[in-house]
Amino acid sequence: MREEKKLRLADVSEATGIPATTLQRFESDENSRIGYQDVEVLTRFYKVSADYLFGLTDNRKYRDFEMDRLNLSDKAIEVLASRNLNNKLLSEVIAHSDFAELLAGLEVFLDGNLSENMGIVNMSYKLAIDTINKQTVTVGRDEYIATLKEASIDPDDYLRYRLSQRFDKLAKSLYGEHKKESQSEVNNGYINTLGEQVQKYQDVKDETNSAEQAKLAILADQLGVDLKKTSKDEKQSMLGFLSRSRFVKFIKRRK
Repeated sequence: MREEKKLRLADVSEATGIPATTLQRFESDENSRIGYQDVEVLTRFYKVSADYLFGLTDNRKYRDFEMDRLNLSDKAIEVLASRNLNNKLLSEVIAHSDFAELLAGLEVFLDGNLSENMGIVNMSYKLAIDTINKQTVTVGRDEYIATLKEASIDPDDYLRYRLSQRFDKLAKSLYGEHKKESQSEVNNGYINTLGEQVQKYQDVKDETNSAEQAKLAILADQLGVDLKKTSKDEKQSMLGFLSRSRFVKFIKRRK
């Protein structure tokens, strides 16, 4: 929250009276002990609940909220409270900029007024077609009649199509956001790990002047094995496995 507000530790310290070193300890050490006086000051400063500061809820606001203001039915509250749904995803859907448009379309569909109006227009088209057929003899394809027929639209089909379009747009947007986040996390984690291993390989090789020792150091690090307690035969077995690993192949390509 401090970083979101673009504040320095010194800024928060000056505003709250809490020493900057203490604030830094609160932020960096999750096992840090914190007094209730400091909790009270920080909740007022950041305008959040103490539960949020302690990680007991993801909601910064509305911790103590009158449910009546949400206008939810008892059944809806029971479903949400049961956690049988993915409430976090549901929150993303509701908060999405396209959700209001989707909900508005659903309201129009359920209201039925538009369907009735479209039905009246369709009846007008049908009346016009019947009148033309009675008053004229049509040879081949009549452009006016074809146009009137194409103008007639099934209200339910049209509205359901509009709803599916809007839901598809919202779903694709959420999918793109989740995919971007997950790929970024996976890719960054993989790249960081690979970079650390490459650096460690180089450091051990420079130190021992032995490629085998560097390989062993990498594998031991991955497996959590203490090389000092590993026998010579075990080290040879480890080298055999490592020779077939993707990491060694990567190192060879890098060379």
